[in-house]
Amino acid sequence: MTQRRFVIVGTGTRATYSWVDPQLKEFADVAQVVGLYDVNPRRAQACNAIVKADLPVYSSFDEMIREAKPDALMVASTDATHADYVIRGLAAGLEVFTEKPLCTTFDQVTRIREAARQAVRPAWVTHNARFLPAAQTIKREIQAGRIGQIRQVTFHELLDRYHGADYFRRWHRDFRQSGGLLLQKASHHFDLINWWLDSRPLRVSAQGGLFFYGKNGPFRGERCSNCAHSKECVFYADVFENDLIRRLFKETETEDGYFRDRCVFGDEIDITDTANLTISYENGVQVSYSLVAYASYEGQQVALEGTEGRLEWNLRQTTIWAMGRKKQGMSSLVQSGQQFDRVTYTAPYDDQVETDLTPPPIEGSHGGADSQLRDMIFRASSAPDPLGRRAVLEEGIQAVLIGIAANRSIASGGRPVDIQTGEPV
Repeated sequence: MTQRRFVIVGTGTRATYSWVDPQLKEFADVAQVVGLYDVNPRRAQACNAIVKADLPVYSSFDEMIREAKPDALMVASTDATHADYVIRGLAAGLEVFTEKPLCTTFDQVTRIREAARQAVRPAWVTHNARFLPAAQTIKREIQAGRIGQIRQVTFHELLDRYHGADYFRRWHRDFRQSGGLLLQKASHHFDLINWWLDSRPLRVSAQGGLFFYGKNGPFRGERCSNCAHSKECVFYADVFENDLIRRLFKETETEDGYFRDRCVFGDEIDITDTANLTISYENGVQVSYSLVAYASYEGQQVALEGTEGRLEWNLRQTTIWAMGRKKQGMSSLVQSGQQFDRVTYTAPYDDQVETDLTPPPIEGSHGGADSQLRDMIFRASSAPDPLGRRAVLEEGIQAVLIGIAANRSIASGGRPVDIQTGEPV
């Protein structure tokens, strides 16, 4: 079987552990990484050291495309730069895969659509949440007509004070780089809702703000590693998991000044940590969505109410892997990594019978979703996909349009915004 040739732009943690390392270990028979590019060349070299490989590292994106002669491009750079690489990859005639969010501004949406109209090969967004067992179960039940016509959806995202806090240490804290959590994180959820409803979002009204992190903190420093408050701050984190990672990240820091342990109470943080949205769809469905990044526990509470019943997905999970977790003294629940993940159907009227539809768990990162997604990408599977798990470019656009419009609504004090145009309603 011919190996497809992949190049990767952006070689941070996600690219290293979710794309490069698995390709080398699991997909060498069908795929080959033939080039790495990062604006910080030391980061690309660190990727090689972590995966114990010697993949070609290029000094420029154009040089990599020209010399590596790839078939496909994987974009895993910072969020605000995705659009540029997607457009350049399509112009070079490559099949393009990009991490979510696809982009962060309305202008980028326009330019991506124009590039796609002229492209000879497709682009896809790696919306791995579609591959979660519970998400797929809900999609199947909707397709089977279990709850009839969907009328209303609620989706509450809870990031705990370990996972949530990490977005306020790293580059995501800068709105210009990430577009905030309504793009970086919530695009997962907006895509799921769009996918389940099979409809286009029309309007959004949103309120939110920075109510816990940033200037709300009792004290602040520059970085955890040199902070005078390290012994009293519950958000102190040693972000280096072992000596190799410590050395490699120290080397990358000297190149570009990017630190992974910035203070979560930094005055310069300008993204929201709280958001509440009301979204309306073409098919008449109303959606209530909320996100909090300092919740007391990690999880999701999702419900879809239809004419023939209700589907619910309740998830409560540990973040034992998260930066800042003090492994000593944690509860047995946290130490074991146990989680509660349940899907149910409730019939309406007097009987109100609840049926447990919880699917069996799948091993792997992101609840087993990543392994299924990688298999589809690297093996270029043409097998039937009745659930439509492959997220095409326009679906990636629809997911980010909600977040971009919601940010505008928040900035205007909650005024409704047309999701498709970005204009006030």
